[in-house]
Amino acid sequence: MHRFDDETIQEIFGADDAENEKDERLKEYFYKNMSYDSLTSNLPVRILVGHKGVGKSALLKRAFLEDREIGTPCVWLQPDALLNVQSDTRPSDQFVHRISVWKKGILTEILGAFFDKATLAQVSELDMASADSLAEIIVKWLDHSPGKDGKPRSLNIYIDDIDRGWKANPEDITNISALLNAIRDLGGKHPRIRFRIGLRSDVYFLVRTSDESTDKIESNVIWLRWVNDDILRVMAKRIATFFKLQYSEAAIGKMDQGQITTNILKEVIEPRFSGKGKWENRPVHKILLSLTRARPRDLVKLFRLAAKRAYRRGSNIITSPDLNGVFEEYSQERLQDIVNEFKSELPQIERLLLAMKPNKNERRTAVNYAFTTDQLSRKITRIIQQNNFTFTNGKAVSSRSLIQFLYKIDFVTARKELLDGNIDRKYFEQSRFLGHEIVDFGYGWEIHPAYRWALQPENVQTLLDALEI
Repeated sequence: MHRFDDETIQEIFGADDAENEKDERLKEYFYKNMSYDSLTSNLPVRILVGHKGVGKSALLKRAFLEDREIGTPCVWLQPDALLNVQSDTRPSDQFVHRISVWKKGILTEILGAFFDKATLAQVSELDMASADSLAEIIVKWLDHSPGKDGKPRSLNIYIDDIDRGWKANPEDITNISALLNAIRDLGGKHPRIRFRIGLRSDVYFLVRTSDESTDKIESNVIWLRWVNDDILRVMAKRIATFFKLQYSEAAIGKMDQGQITTNILKEVIEPRFSGKGKWENRPVHKILLSLTRARPRDLVKLFRLAAKRAYRRGSNIITSPDLNGVFEEYSQERLQDIVNEFKSELPQIERLLLAMKPNKNERRTAVNYAFTTDQLSRKITRIIQQNNFTFTNGKAVSSRSLIQFLYKIDFVTARKELLDGNIDRKYFEQSRFLGHEIVDFGYGWEIHPAYRWALQPENVQTLLDALEI
């Protein structure tokens, strides 16, 4: 019999970030997808791009652990070491020089990870050596330490959290661009020195649209995207492995959502939501997935909050009142997430998001959380008139540029009602040009349900009734 104390909650649902997860537990519950296959393919440069909370660090760490298991040489470069390299560049440096600094700095860190100081001291004029000379030292070491099959080995370098402290200013954009060019150069000339790097999508997007040379790395980019169906399977595998249920990943993959709920999720949550109105007695996964922003971490957060509430009343099963009791807190945390994540790009982001709260007239009409482009433009124009917004990179502020920004950060999603009555919803990473400032593709917009309680905390049931399946 489990108890929802803090330790057990983390064991069941996983840590917030892969860096703080136990290696064995991560390997036990890790859910492999096509992005993982792309990341671990035999190519010199792999750039994993996605929003915070989509699991970039988990994929990188699992690949790193797999390398260690099979004996592939690998290095995990810590962010502080790379920040030291970045600090060696100056705003006045030519771009080519910055690339050179990155190449030499990364290779020096790699050598430091593999060889002790006494060994490195024997290499003459190491400090004066070029990046190519340093790379040759690594390649020669690989040549003299073949694998068990006698074949020459490659070295995998993992880089995560390089965008820590990101401010979205021209200096940061140039530095990240120089880093990407550096690893492309190294991987191209020395393909046995292979790079696997994680990058936030907003960082990549700003670099991609600011530096024309990044078109040369586009083929190396892996977009880490999730559909809600797979996010539910991620959670199912975590719960199944904790409770030692006899369901393999393949078996979970063959189940439909209802079967996942009744066979696996039932160990921790009631399968049916006992709300009122349109959500009365609906499968609980419908509620959970409606509040998830295509990020596995969102579902982890929601389960964790509800489990803690269940624990306070002495229960080992999450019920509908537990969920109702945490919707507002969950929503506030998700709103704070994107404020923290994107305030470097738009310092006044919190004012913009809070101003998106429905006004009295909108609450009386159909215009509440769903808008046509014209309706959303008019609303944002009114907000602009009462505030002073500035993009850090100097981009002009207009109602359409702010719609594009809100779409990019997943505060709003694109929506279109199809002829059969179903709603087609798209996130920015699925179709980035739907938020174009000039061209209208016929989609409307809706504020994601994850943020609605933070904007309108007065009535849980009213907001649930407004959710569409």
